[in-house]
Amino acid sequence: MPEISHGGYTTHYEDDNFSTPWQCPEVVLIQHGFGRNANFWWHWVPPIASDYRLIRRDLRGHGGSSDGAFTPWTFDGLVEDLRDFCDTLDIEKIHLIGESTGGMLSVGFAHRFPERVRSLTLCNAPTTINEDGQKFFAGNHGSWQDALKTLGAKGWFEWLVQQPGTAAPETAAERKWILAQMARTSTQAMIGYSHVISSVDVAPLLPELKVPTLVLAPTRSSAAPLDAQRAMANDIPGARLAIIDSRGHETYWDRRDDCIAAWRDHVASIDALV
Repeated sequence: MPEISHGGYTTHYEDDNFSTPWQCPEVVLIQHGFGRNANFWWHWVPPIASDYRLIRRDLRGHGGSSDGAFTPWTFDGLVEDLRDFCDTLDIEKIHLIGESTGGMLSVGFAHRFPERVRSLTLCNAPTTINEDGQKFFAGNHGSWQDALKTLGAKGWFEWLVQQPGTAAPETAAERKWILAQMARTSTQAMIGYSHVISSVDVAPLLPELKVPTLVLAPTRSSAAPLDAQRAMANDIPGARLAIIDSRGHETYWDRRDDCIAAWRDHVASIDALV
């Protein structure tokens, strides 16, 4: 897994490209959500990297990326992290796929740097983690942050995957792998990131987006209810909505083919306009 150092910390990422060697493929960049990492999108590599350069980036403090001296965590800082990452790799324009809270960051990036976004896809993305969401993630603790401090990354995720509408692993082996990956996220990063996504709402940015946007909407997510996904699509000028029937929040995980088919249709519609 390659890594780059910028902004006082190290970013780990996966970079796959199996397209025709003499072509210069467009770049697809996937930004995962809270507590996850690039490995959660491993099965998107074969169908996407055959035609595109596919980059999967670990957020600060997630997976193999370090935290750095990032205190306090800020939304603008995380958006600038993504900009700096693209600059360091000399990537000018991307098809950006943002998953869950990574979708919030992707909205911020597309709003601030529209000239750098060929297309935007929001997968299971809320606009914020509202008060009800924070109470849900707090469980029996006083706050979400208290739960994280008390249980730590691994303990909190062990609790989370038992809740309906979340990761919904089907087998013991799948559950073990998911927990092992989520435990790679530092508790400090989770606390810092949770403060950001609880205090920022990207909803006011949606009507101002000027990039072609697809909303991949889950049918059974506790964090991204279908009605909210429909409202998000309605608020984004010209956005396309694809409703994905899945077990829980992780549509990209258990309904990969449906998600990719909708994404390819979205990109094809953009190419047709050129």
